[in-house]
Amino acid sequence: MSQLPRHILLGWIGAIVVSILWIDQPLAHLIESTQTDTSRILAHWLEEIGKSHWVLGYCLLVALIAWRSRRDEAYSHLRLFGAVAVSGIAANIIKIFVCRARPPLFIEQGLASWDLFAFKMEFLWNSFPSGHATTGLAIAVAGAAAYPRLKHAFWIVGIAIALGRIMLNVHYLSDVLAGSLLGTLTALWFVERLGRKPAA
Repeated sequence: MSQLPRHILLGWIGAIVVSILWIDQPLAHLIESTQTDTSRILAHWLEEIGKSHWVLGYCLLVALIAWRSRRDEAYSHLRLFGAVAVSGIAANIIKIFVCRARPPLFIEQGLASWDLFAFKMEFLWNSFPSGHATTGLAIAVAGAAAYPRLKHAFWIVGIAIALGRIMLNVHYLSDVLAGSLLGTLTALWFVERLGRKPAA
């Protein structure tokens, strides 16, 4: 797996900016007007799947079991653990500094502001970036590296987790794009820079 090419990184950042300027608010209105019970149920399921504790617990369990006899497998799960944990912590720290109002505040009260460096902990002011999207793409990248034969499944699940946040209208598109970028970059770092460890 190679590093994220510069043109893809710049294009990704450009898409975030374009979304913030012209797409986020109209899309939030569109989703609000077209949501169904089925889409909300599906989005809630994806929300539950995208909670990082499931992945973190599984990775630690596998790493402990495999440590003595299958060291490479243990390391691959520790890299997945690190990618999900570190990217998730980073996303939560950024949220507190950025303090962007979530779509429900925009829909219900017309609030679409960024209260930079206000250090708000409230859910409705922690929109950017999406933590679930961060986790989803960290799972996609590092999970695909840990289980190459299941890489397509990991990518499908990871992207679905990210898109579920838009379906539920608790994040703007730019939040999801930013979280996805954060999760991807963090996972690439863990997979590429730490590499494979030799068996003891």
